[in-house]
Amino acid sequence: MSNKSGDSSASGGGCRTLLRLRPVDWLEEADRQLYLTTPSTGNNNDSRQRRRIDFVLVYSLGVRDSAVNKQRRQAFQHKLESVGFIIEEQDIVGALESRHNDDNDDDANDELTSTRLFSRRGRKAKQQPPQQQSVKRFVRLHAPFELLLELAEKTRMKLPIEENRTPSVPKMPFDYLMSWLPFTKIDCTLFPPEQHYFLAEYSKTLRYRFEPLFDTVRGNSRDLYFTPAQRSRLVYDCLLRTPFETTMESETEEQQVLQGTGDVKERRVLELEKIFTGSSTSSGIELLLRDQVYDDCYPLHAPLLKRIEPHMIPSWIMMKGEHRNTFDRMKLWWYWSRISNVFKDQPVSHIKDYFGEHVALYFCWLRWYIQMLLLPCVLGLSVFFYGLWAMKHDVPTNDICNKLSTTTMCPRSHRQLWQLGEDCLYAKMAFLFDNKATVAYAAIVTVWSALFLPAWDVAEYQYQYEWDTFDLMDGGGGGTDLDEPRPDFKRKVRTTRINPITGVTEQYMPTRERCAKIASSFSVVAMMIFLVLSFVFGVVLYRVTIKATISSTRTPELVRRYSPHVASITGAFINLVVIIALSSLYERLAIWLTDYEIHRTEKDYENALTLKMFLFQFVNFYASIFYIAFIKPWFANPPGAESYKIGKYKTEECEASGCLAELSIQLLVILVGKQVINNLFEVGMVKFWTYFRRVLVHRNAFKQMRYRRHHTLHWYSKRPQEEDFMLERWTTTTLFYEYLELIIQYGFVTMFLVAFPLAPLCAFLNNIVEIRIDAHKFVSDVRRPVAKKVADIGIWRLIIAAISKLAILTNGLLIALTSDFVPRLVYQYSRSQNRTLVNYVNFTLSAYEINRLSSTSLTKFNTTDIYCFYKDHRTPPWDSRPYQTNHDYYVIMVARLAFLILFEHVVFICLKMGEVLMPLLSKNVKQQIARKNFMVQTMHWGAHLYEKNPELIERDMQRIVDVNPQHRHSNGGYELIYDLKRTIRHQHLSNTKISQDEYRRPGSLKEMKADLTRALQTILSEDIIDLGIR
Repeated sequence: MSNKSGDSSASGGGCRTLLRLRPVDWLEEADRQLYLTTPSTGNNNDSRQRRRIDFVLVYSLGVRDSAVNKQRRQAFQHKLESVGFIIEEQDIVGALESRHNDDNDDDANDELTSTRLFSRRGRKAKQQPPQQQSVKRFVRLHAPFELLLELAEKTRMKLPIEENRTPSVPKMPFDYLMSWLPFTKIDCTLFPPEQHYFLAEYSKTLRYRFEPLFDTVRGNSRDLYFTPAQRSRLVYDCLLRTPFETTMESETEEQQVLQGTGDVKERRVLELEKIFTGSSTSSGIELLLRDQVYDDCYPLHAPLLKRIEPHMIPSWIMMKGEHRNTFDRMKLWWYWSRISNVFKDQPVSHIKDYFGEHVALYFCWLRWYIQMLLLPCVLGLSVFFYGLWAMKHDVPTNDICNKLSTTTMCPRSHRQLWQLGEDCLYAKMAFLFDNKATVAYAAIVTVWSALFLPAWDVAEYQYQYEWDTFDLMDGGGGGTDLDEPRPDFKRKVRTTRINPITGVTEQYMPTRERCAKIASSFSVVAMMIFLVLSFVFGVVLYRVTIKATISSTRTPELVRRYSPHVASITGAFINLVVIIALSSLYERLAIWLTDYEIHRTEKDYENALTLKMFLFQFVNFYASIFYIAFIKPWFANPPGAESYKIGKYKTEECEASGCLAELSIQLLVILVGKQVINNLFEVGMVKFWTYFRRVLVHRNAFKQMRYRRHHTLHWYSKRPQEEDFMLERWTTTTLFYEYLELIIQYGFVTMFLVAFPLAPLCAFLNNIVEIRIDAHKFVSDVRRPVAKKVADIGIWRLIIAAISKLAILTNGLLIALTSDFVPRLVYQYSRSQNRTLVNYVNFTLSAYEINRLSSTSLTKFNTTDIYCFYKDHRTPPWDSRPYQTNHDYYVIMVARLAFLILFEHVVFICLKMGEVLMPLLSKNVKQQIARKNFMVQTMHWGAHLYEKNPELIERDMQRIVDVNPQHRHSNGGYELIYDLKRTIRHQHLSNTKISQDEYRRPGSLKEMKADLTRALQTILSEDIIDLGIR
């Protein structure tokens, strides 16, 4: 933009100038900020090569920046330059320092020209803002294309080798369902379908097999060959291994020879080889961050202009090759993360390319979880509405509320006589969920929970096929972190050993020391679990006390009548507050304990942290529920018994209708309350902490940014590295907390669905909002993560399997022991003459002499009855052995155990049948994976064949030239390579000339020749693939 328009924007007419700017102007300027300003040095026709900023390092200039830190930082950046990185430094106030050799070009001064500081009236101001304690300086890194290829080879990253024309794997049933619903489809013009390729580990010796796709994979530029996620992963892998020693080491003879010849390329290759094969303990950006040499490091987000919708941008600009990655974040924000897209499908491939496979897999799992919740949602609603409809016809409920409402009941924990009609509300609530449909619902959904994980495995196979991550299941490299030690491990562990596999000296923690740390850590975890149980006991004591207090004081009759409900609801809310408070405390404690254990790799660290957090949260969230469901029902005793007391108060007992209603209240409060609070916290706290970082933590940097923006000549003053610096950091626990929240929810949905069939509906409604909240947070409020290639959801898979198995037991126990389903069956088929539930309530009650009660139980209840009643199966007072368990008690107990065994066996039989059928669904996907592996290996072996036999290449080249003379002077040799690839198919391997030494080497070319012969014969006979050549 001209200086004239810039002056006008800085003066009084600036607002009118900005309003006249087109969206394209904003986008082009935002796109320009993503690239370095240093000029091109290559022989490219473009005078200014676009060098995208791949990574940003941040450090502070000030009194706290010691000389040692400066030396380590200079050594680190010098090492990065030596391997080929292009580095450019820029501070907040606008000064630019290029570390490139050719900074005399006029184009290199564009940024300086556009960021000179002027006052608002156009008069020249001071070149620096007011003195600050420190100035943030941003080191912007760019990895050239050739360096990325070398890093891909070192990290064993798979790159496209041929286009995949094989048919795609079949869709899942839910995908077919969503394809029938037009409102769920995403715009294919904004998110075009992903083009699939055969991938193979890159090797520079086989470069010619990959090179034809360098300029065609994702556009017409090599800058687009690597996705943003791949670029961040490759650069970060190099940063993790780059040493920063300040002392000069003795040079090897090979280095001296290379320096003498001045071969820069070979010197860079040697430096890169040293980085990836060295064993220095003073290496890695993570150690520099811990020592505060750098303040931060992160990959850049694409620009996000929330006022410009993508439909305002001409399609020819959006699909233009050089802008293809510029609009990724904007498209994801407008058409994925907003709550208005709640019914839209997810652009999974674009999420993968932008954030990486680990983030994409989380959203795929969450989408799968939402889809799987549809079945229990429908069944749960059916059970609920059936309970509403059948409630008026239920004989026991009507007896409690009407016919037997004036029956005098013996004192419970609140130590007063009461009438059975006071339990009417609990009886109605219990019947809503404990009716004839509950058993069928529990059986179906329990089988559903058991088959949840096998069904997810089928979907996961599909993602592994599409993303080419299936080899990671067997411990393959595939571009993942190669067990790089964590910075804490490098810093704190001093013991070394010879690795028995690689033979390289490495740091090692002795088994005795590791076991001691783990044992002490888990002793603290056990102490915290006992602390949780003590709080659960405290909530129980609160409920007992509040009931007794209300009953023994002068309170209104309405309050006294509903004192059990008040105690249950307030106790549930108190329990929720305790759960949230203890969760916040334990999160910090679990991280400290896991740091104390000093795990070697990031995977070990995450698994240990996950196990601790889940064990604690499991007890924290489920302890009170297990108490109400499985412990409280066994406290039933005759009113005069002294067996179960808490101090002077009698222990809690279930209501006459059972404990299921109270359990439903507890589940409703904890599940819904936790979800609402988590969502509010997730939305509000991210905004709060972003504001907090701007105003307090980074207030000096924020003031400098604001000063520059108010005094700059250029109309666009935003810089992406500064905007991202103010966002929330992406840490190893960012996705961990998202998984943990959903796994805890999954436990509520599966383990206690008998008590609260509406739990799947609550989870479903929460998750369709949760998926957009998380998307909005990742796109807008959190820094871009370093991509991580994963094949599955990790240790969470084992936790889901454990919960699913436990759900079979808990639901069977709830139906058999907690609910009244089995006693009703026993009464209908053994006591009732007409197979109905008439007089069932009387069957469940036992009599007790009122004159045996203490006087305090009679002070506020006037009655002339001789007996009161309590829920239990015991002999009456007039029996020879009064108040002992009767025959019905043992019959019902045997029936409960028989039903539990039958229920478990039926569910396990259905589970085994499902496990047999599920592999049949994934059989096609596994065949496609095996087929893909076969094709890639065939292509790779063919390339190795030419590599081992250069005389074969010369012979084929001469043959092609003789047949097609036009290739004699082909430019670059691409046409010749194109025809060579066609020749592989028709080459008869028996004519291949192989040296005797090479032929006799065991496990080498001889076996390769036989395998390749069989492979090519299969290809020719079945005509499966044309090796990518038409």
